[in-house]
Amino acid sequence: MNEQSEKIKNMFDSIAHRYDLLNRLLSFRRDVYWRKKAIEFLNIHDGAKILDLACGTGDMLIELQRRTKKSILMGGDFSFNMLQIAQKKVDNVFLSVADAHRLPFKDESFDYVTIAFGFRNVTDKDVGLKEMFRVLKEGGKVCILEFSQPEKKFFSYIYRFYFTKILPFIGGLISGNRKAYEYLPDSVYKFPKKDKYKEMILNAGFKRVEFNSLTFGICDATICYK
Repeated sequence: MNEQSEKIKNMFDSIAHRYDLLNRLLSFRRDVYWRKKAIEFLNIHDGAKILDLACGTGDMLIELQRRTKKSILMGGDFSFNMLQIAQKKVDNVFLSVADAHRLPFKDESFDYVTIAFGFRNVTDKDVGLKEMFRVLKEGGKVCILEFSQPEKKFFSYIYRFYFTKILPFIGGLISGNRKAYEYLPDSVYKFPKKDKYKEMILNAGFKRVEFNSLTFGICDATICYK
């Protein structure tokens, strides 16, 4: 794990105890809706083997359990503190410490891979995409659910003010780590633009990319087809 990844991991370890509360509060519970929509876009078949990467405290795994039948679920995250909380929340799911740059899984192990609000934290995104491609079966799909930037100017202005001023204040007050919630908007605004993002996904080996904008462009569920 490189130095930047280690810093990000330590940051998430430090806010794990308040992570769920702040997700609900700061997104006005839209994070729950976004996860549900992401799973719908995947159209998961019965009995699928699914990896939820950057699984955090297990919210995506819980939705996957609710919305899939007879699936085999596995969660991976580089934050041990996050995984400890996930362990208390989910049943019948194997959890593993996993760095997205070097996944501890065999080639073509999964029918689907999901990563919700974690891809922006992968410091070498090209390597992360290639690793997801490697562990995905032929014909499988990856869903990258991630914050985006609204395109409409007026809403974009409101969004930026909330994201860069209000969110860090509230997040810092409740979690005790303001820097973690200053990092969030910074990581979103540094995220590759869609043209570059699509190019990166295709260069990793995926055949097709489908963008699904959610809630006025605040969030995007990107489906990558192998």
